[in-house]
Amino acid sequence: MNKYVLIIGGNGFIGSHLIDHLIERGYKVRVFDISYERFRNPLPNVDYRLSKLDNIPDLYEAMLGIDIVFHLASASVPSTSNVDQIADVNNNLIPTLNILNLMNRLGIKKLVYFSSGGAVYGNTESGLIGEDVPLNPISSYGIVKASIEHYIHLYKRLYNLDSLIVRPSNPYGPRQGHFIAQGVISTFLRKVSQGEELSVFGDGTATKDYIYIKDFVSILTKLIEVNAQGVFNLGSGTGKSINDIIEEVNSATGQISKVNYTPQKSYDVSHFILDISKLKRTIGEFTFTDLKDGVAETWKWIEGLNTNSEGKK
Repeated sequence: MNKYVLIIGGNGFIGSHLIDHLIERGYKVRVFDISYERFRNPLPNVDYRLSKLDNIPDLYEAMLGIDIVFHLASASVPSTSNVDQIADVNNNLIPTLNILNLMNRLGIKKLVYFSSGGAVYGNTESGLIGEDVPLNPISSYGIVKASIEHYIHLYKRLYNLDSLIVRPSNPYGPRQGHFIAQGVISTFLRKVSQGEELSVFGDGTATKDYIYIKDFVSILTKLIEVNAQGVFNLGSGTGKSINDIIEEVNSATGQISKVNYTPQKSYDVSHFILDISKLKRTIGEFTFTDLKDGVAETWKWIEGLNTNSEGKK
């Protein structure tokens, strides 16, 4: 495999694992991001380009010689996007149009875009949410993600862009930031490690789809290697409630956490489980990491991180 890939936003949680998996598969990797990874040093076999997405000359240079562009970058999350919708458009939609224009200018025909498996669908009455469910986002974040998807489809019609749009559920695992907007599992585990109580929006019955990060990047790579095109849900296809998550956190850490339940937030999708039948038809059956094992592995990483931090004091 000699393809050269550019991962925009590659120094974040998902990007860092995607880098590892693509290198293992023989891809050459270049990363465009505003800073290096938070939890490990730069890798010697990765070409890092540090800049902002609005720096068009730097983005242009980063795209030279690239076969596939992965677009992971996002300047907002659902909880922050509604605060300033104009900024959400300016910082996410406009930069993506710049990426699409540069790809067309340079003749790069393959784009892999990371949309959202919850925010673009919004609250729906469907038990399992398939790709054909009407989009009904309830946050600016979801609206912008859906708009970007439409622009990608436009570029496919106008310029024959080969695109793969993935709608992730909730990836989790080592190297995930410990903020509630970035992942409830890592946030809970981090809070336990610091002796803090857990905060839950709602009564804890909200059921969502969670997928271990190594499963996520492995499945994504399979989609790329079969040249899948169009929109794909990428999750586990099963649901776990927040209370289920707390139970697994207690089991992994050996502690009983104090939980503070607060009112549900208006921007948060309450329940969603992704229908992954299209995914299975495309790449075949896949064995997913059990939630218990995934949470345990994430806890092991956090313990190691805390140990290393203490050793540096």
